[in-house]
Amino acid sequence: MILKLFSKDQTVVALILGLAIFFIGLSRPFHPFLPTLKSSGNNPTTGPDYQYVIEVEGDVKNAGIYLFDNPPTPYQAIQKAGGPIDEHRLLFHMPDNTLDTGTRLELKSTTLSITSISTGKRLVLGIPIELNKANVEDLAIIPGISHGLAQRIVEFRELNGPFRMYNELQRVKGIGPKNIERFRSYLSLN
Repeated sequence: MILKLFSKDQTVVALILGLAIFFIGLSRPFHPFLPTLKSSGNNPTTGPDYQYVIEVEGDVKNAGIYLFDNPPTPYQAIQKAGGPIDEHRLLFHMPDNTLDTGTRLELKSTTLSITSISTGKRLVLGIPIELNKANVEDLAIIPGISHGLAQRIVEFRELNGPFRMYNELQRVKGIGPKNIERFRSYLSLN
């Protein structure tokens, strides 16, 4: 015998309420760790708890993006991804330097490549994009920077050398102090 807990009207109200809570949850940021990411470069960090974000791809058991409380070594990052598919692959020389947030490791056979996480992923994860290394497509992903403005930024950098301070961006046509403040959280100067 099934015990009837709710009337038909109560079931409809509970279903609507559940769906409303579900959709409100979808509108919130998907990544709960975003406010605690470790900033690199000149950007200040906020709060005592920082997370280092490392992407591990290739011939590992569980490829993906991983968080660390302290800067990991490549070996630690690969182990957090479940280790290599074939354990013998770690017999080659593994660098013991620590990784900065936003680093991407790719293990292929016995070759380890260390690069940067793609610009789109960096933006989603809240990791600043290096202003002096970004190309036009990278800069155009940043909210408020059109393709044309990104092109002018890159051309200015190629003619005048790397940016040393954020306010040098004012010398690029179409950028004022308000734009710089808006872009600053997306950019880093190293």
